[in-house]
Amino acid sequence: MIRVSYMGIPFSNSEEAAERFAERMGWGPVELIPEVTSQGVVDSLTAGESDYGAVAFGNITAGPVRETELALAGRTDIETVAEITLPIHHCVFVRRGDAEVRALASHVQALMQTRANLRRLYPDAEWIETEDTAYAAELLAGGRLPEGTAVICRRNAGEHHGLELIHENIEDRSDNITAFILIRRV
Repeated sequence: MIRVSYMGIPFSNSEEAAERFAERMGWGPVELIPEVTSQGVVDSLTAGESDYGAVAFGNITAGPVRETELALAGRTDIETVAEITLPIHHCVFVRRGDAEVRALASHVQALMQTRANLRRLYPDAEWIETEDTAYAAELLAGGRLPEGTAVICRRNAGEHHGLELIHENIEDRSDNITAFILIRRV
């Protein structure tokens, strides 16, 4: 069975990208391995724990994914096998619908892709960067983020963790897309 690591955790955009890559490559059943960060994906490839890795590379609004650039910097032993783009939609979730939002938590890329709408909706909210959008939902659901925190994530991530949806499709551009690359060690 082919093992594909991906940045993020289940219900993340990168998990969807990994699934799409597997379909495109015609691999059939694959083992998907959540590695949370791009560096985790590269480390998994280096250790031989995965055969391929799926990482976000760039977004139409937020630009290059810096963590992926850093993870791949100087790595001549890793090559790009394929690239896909996915439409990216973000939602705002809270633990309770009546919560006063004082902080917003998510991956830096999601915060940048929703910056104008977040500033309009929550002009005084503090921003908290997390390793992944779905991980932010997991943290909020588990009570590991400060009271009054909302998270920016995919709809399925917030719903999976039992959070309450308060805004949908808050990306600043309706045509928001992210490029993902499938990488392997050579």
